[in-house]
Amino acid sequence: MESQHAAAAGRERVGEQGFAMILALLFTVIVVGITVTGTLILRSHQAKTKTSFVSRGQASMFAKSGLIEALGWMRKQASQPVLNFVPILDEVAVPEILETIEPEVGIVREFQINGPIWGRYEVWKDWSTDPNATRLAWRNQFRCQDISSYRNEPSGTIWKLCSVGYVFRRTSATAAFDAAPNQVLGQEIIEVEVRRLAIQPPGQAALSISNAATCQILTKGKVLGGNTAAGIYYATGTGNVTISGTGASVTGVPSLSAAANYNGSIDAVFGVSIAELRAMANYVITNASQFPSPVPKDTIVICDVPITFDENQPLKGTGVVVCTSSVTINQASYSAFNGLLYVAGSFTLREPAEITGATVVVGSVLVQGSADSSSLTFDDGILNHLRTELGSYRMSSAFIRSRARHY
Repeated sequence: MESQHAAAAGRERVGEQGFAMILALLFTVIVVGITVTGTLILRSHQAKTKTSFVSRGQASMFAKSGLIEALGWMRKQASQPVLNFVPILDEVAVPEILETIEPEVGIVREFQINGPIWGRYEVWKDWSTDPNATRLAWRNQFRCQDISSYRNEPSGTIWKLCSVGYVFRRTSATAAFDAAPNQVLGQEIIEVEVRRLAIQPPGQAALSISNAATCQILTKGKVLGGNTAAGIYYATGTGNVTISGTGASVTGVPSLSAAANYNGSIDAVFGVSIAELRAMANYVITNASQFPSPVPKDTIVICDVPITFDENQPLKGTGVVVCTSSVTINQASYSAFNGLLYVAGSFTLREPAEITGATVVVGSVLVQGSADSSSLTFDDGILNHLRTELGSYRMSSAFIRSRARHY
């Protein structure tokens, strides 16, 4: 009897072991299946990401590189403004002129990325008599254009630049990049507007003001024009400048100059709207504590909030500063700025401080010293330097994706 019970228990244990083995095998199959499926999904995602990076990311970067080179080309031209976009390839000249590898197109560069994968960008010039009809149709869509006349600006002031970036597989060095057996893997077309920045105060003067009646030059306040520049330039019929107190002076030839056609707007001084100027600026300040001190050399800073300069944050450096609100330079700030200062609100300058170049103010003005002086001094050399460094072509819009041709 006992032997029968033992035999039955043994059969049960064997059955349980078999069932456990089946469950273990089933669990193993499920785990392996999940792992393999996850691996395949991950590889698919990696392949998709890589393909997207090649077709969009890299091609976009190459297109932007073409725009940067085109902008540099325009800045380097001896004749300004640029009226014709015509890059040159002349391998016989001394030194060689290697502005492109395909002068019939415009600016063209090709470079190896990795193995057979290459990059290319094209910035197309205008050529209305291109004998290749297919190429001309493409050119007419994406050529660089002088669009100054559409904005009522002088020729060469504003250009639309367009660049086509490619990623392609080079199998044959003799075939065109987009002809078999070569294959285009990705393409992006990017465009941007560039324009020349005017730096032209309303008048040749140390201080240009919209309203003479709200301008006060008090004790030890000095406004220094020069032999060829006025001290203060203002709109006719806006009253008289107040010059009062010991050591207060306004000098120049003439010291005070009024004009009926005075225009101190941002559009008139810089040749662009405030929105366009923001796009061209190196810094746009919306928090006064972030204002750079000193202003980095030859940069454009726009300050969109009221700001007060003091000993901890003086106004120093060389460049163009545009303040769309009020500006106060406190006592003991020891500010010393070289360039063009444009103030859309009120302006207060206290000692010791000096602004050299030109100052344009739309609102009220107070220049006053005490133990020391505060001064505004005209310097045409500084303004001409800024016109050379900052007045050349600059991007005035963001990069914009354009229509693309698909292969």
